[in-house]
Amino acid sequence: MTLAADFQLERQEGQLALSCRSDPSLGTVSVDFDDKSLAWRQRHPAQPEALLKAVGLRTGQALRILDATAGFGLDAFILANAGCEVQMLERNAWVHALLADGLQRAAGSDDERVRKAVSRMHLLHADSTLVERESLGEVPDVVYLDPMFPERRRKSAKVKKHMAMLQLLLEAEPDAPGMLAWAMGLGAKRVVVKRPRIAGFLDACKPSYQLPGSSSRFDVYLCQPSNRTSTSS
Repeated sequence: MTLAADFQLERQEGQLALSCRSDPSLGTVSVDFDDKSLAWRQRHPAQPEALLKAVGLRTGQALRILDATAGFGLDAFILANAGCEVQMLERNAWVHALLADGLQRAAGSDDERVRKAVSRMHLLHADSTLVERESLGEVPDVVYLDPMFPERRRKSAKVKKHMAMLQLLLEAEPDAPGMLAWAMGLGAKRVVVKRPRIAGFLDACKPSYQLPGSSSRFDVYLCQPSNRTSTSS
């Protein structure tokens, strides 16, 4: 198990960077929404299109989305870039610090597209399953979950350093059972769960339908209208 003491957070070239002393091969990790590879994802939208389809986004529509497992914010950025208002929850202090720093720097980006996207991203340091619905404000249209589970923690050259670092950070604090029930109890129209392609269902609960991909899939849970209530009631 990798201990918190193995990690080091420092400022490098104007941005926060995280490194792991016990695994120097990972190098350093930062959150950079101006990164060219992220811009490439926007111009070649196979994966973004699958995500937008999973949350049920239609042309000209702006959804309120709760990303309850924000991580490094890449999926939240895709949703915000498409016009959605995204409230992000991140429980890990290291990850939260990196993401907060990335959002702050992106707000001053030279790229207007980046500035507009991050203006729609709102970060809260919190454990999702401990957050009461009333504290989240308006009921979201969609709850998005990308939980870290043991079957994703495989040693592989194909695992990108951001994901490998995230796995190390969270290996001592696996996502709690009952996350799906918590999400479905918030009153959203749907809950979307990102899973490895061959992984089991979250909390062994079969989704309404699935959107498969080459390495991952989206499990979509459509909530009954009766579950959707106003926070003011």
